[in-house]
Amino acid sequence: MGTAEVLKRVFIILGVGLMAFTSVSAFAANEFDSNGRMVASFGSPVIDGEIDEIWESARVYVPQHMSENLETSATFRALWDDRALYILAEVKDKNLSLESGTPYMQDSVEVFLDENNDKTREYGVDDVQFRVNYQNVKTSDKGDVKRFYTCAKQTNDGYIIEARIALRKRAENGRVMGIELQVNDAVGSNRIGTLNLFDSTGMAWDNTGLFGEIILLGKEDGAMSAINPYDMINLLKDTQNLDLSLYKNSDMLQEQIDKQYNDLVETIGRLEYTDEAANEKWFVPVPDEYKMAIEEQGKIERLKYEASKANGGTDTKYLNVYLPYRYDANNKYNVLYLLHGMSENENTIIGGPNDNKELKRIIDNMISRGEIDPLIIVTPTFYGGSGGPGTFSEELLNEIIPLVENKYSTYAVTTDKEGLKASREHRAFGGFSMGSMTTWQVFMNCLDYIKYYVPLAGGAYLPAASQESAAETVEHLANVVKNAGYTSDDIYLFCANGTEDITMGGMKPQMEAMKESDIFIYSSDTDKGNFYFMVADGGTHTWFWVNQYIYNILPDLF
Repeated sequence: MGTAEVLKRVFIILGVGLMAFTSVSAFAANEFDSNGRMVASFGSPVIDGEIDEIWESARVYVPQHMSENLETSATFRALWDDRALYILAEVKDKNLSLESGTPYMQDSVEVFLDENNDKTREYGVDDVQFRVNYQNVKTSDKGDVKRFYTCAKQTNDGYIIEARIALRKRAENGRVMGIELQVNDAVGSNRIGTLNLFDSTGMAWDNTGLFGEIILLGKEDGAMSAINPYDMINLLKDTQNLDLSLYKNSDMLQEQIDKQYNDLVETIGRLEYTDEAANEKWFVPVPDEYKMAIEEQGKIERLKYEASKANGGTDTKYLNVYLPYRYDANNKYNVLYLLHGMSENENTIIGGPNDNKELKRIIDNMISRGEIDPLIIVTPTFYGGSGGPGTFSEELLNEIIPLVENKYSTYAVTTDKEGLKASREHRAFGGFSMGSMTTWQVFMNCLDYIKYYVPLAGGAYLPAASQESAAETVEHLANVVKNAGYTSDDIYLFCANGTEDITMGGMKPQMEAMKESDIFIYSSDTDKGNFYFMVADGGTHTWFWVNQYIYNILPDLF
């Protein structure tokens, strides 16, 4: 997980969501206050080169002074929080150059800050002149560059700079500081001009009295700053550049890094979600140790059966059954039926007899550690027999479930329709991709016999559904529940997908529409709701991710 993703997740945990600060900008360019000062709004952006919505709450400023004959243009925005001033510079420049070895003669952005606003001719300890070029190389002519954290990103017509300047004193509403913002425009090895917000002389580098001013406004009662990892990141970068051969006790450095890392991991683990954030089911990666084989291993058995074909006759088919370690016919077990995706088969998910694939190892570990009760897992295939995902529910109900639950010790006293209905709360069905689409079909056709559903990376209809058709789909799903005489207390839908999964575009509108239904109550707390949608940042359409979705969802079943 990248730095930005970690920060955004922690912001939500702390109740300082990015959206809390956002609004559509209603400011015209260069709306200085009545004293001619730049205005910074309160808020903590993530410095990652992406323009967060929070920047929309900041006023836009265009340089007032430009060298002649420049085709380059720029805008600036400013935010602040308790610890720092943030600057966003968006530069339009089709001819970027770092050819010169002199930093200020490269295409770059400079930030001049007079924190005490005492406008001295000579730079004092509170004054800085920082610079960053479009490839994010930072330089400082005055001030400790470790206070300067930046991210640069090239665009089709120029570049973006996000910059953070750590303040020496805690910021507050109404504070006024001296400031100058400058863009250096280079062609080849020469700087051909500058764009300046306040200074018309080009001498701000030598005289803080030429700076303009910025006033900090907009912090409301109870507003909080986001966490600040940036000073630590800068320090770690400096640490990487140390020549450890110069020190006789350099081993203590790694020891301290390890300690601080472990302390931070422990602290993050102790964070408590807000009530709103707790409604979400947060993706947690599978620990590496859960992927290792252990002594207490379950076993896999293969069953053979004859599946009725839609056009008459039968197909010989196979399914695999996972039995937990020390399976005991005198005990009763819940059953999870899991279905593969397109071009896969019954061996894809947990393998067959004598296999020990990753998901099986994960499940072995979860049972051994007491995180889930021992259960039976069945992996059939939708190929052959009934004719595919759309009609698989008939084969499941009429052939697969009776076969499995007659042979093994489950909560089904009998495997006729009445017996399966009586034991529905001990049965779950899920699938990946095409198996997820099949899961929705099973939901619509087997509600009397299955209480839990786990659709992974696939909506009820493929390809991608529009918002309008998603609403129609959800209305149909809700009517299935109502017409069967059930309420929201009688079903559970635990859904998951990844941000980079090819099916996300089709699944997400359906998930959003389901949140508006009175049948599907959204919450990760199964005592409060019956439906959630877990999203893995960066997740793609592979079993690497699906195994982890299953790891996260298993504790919520039964």
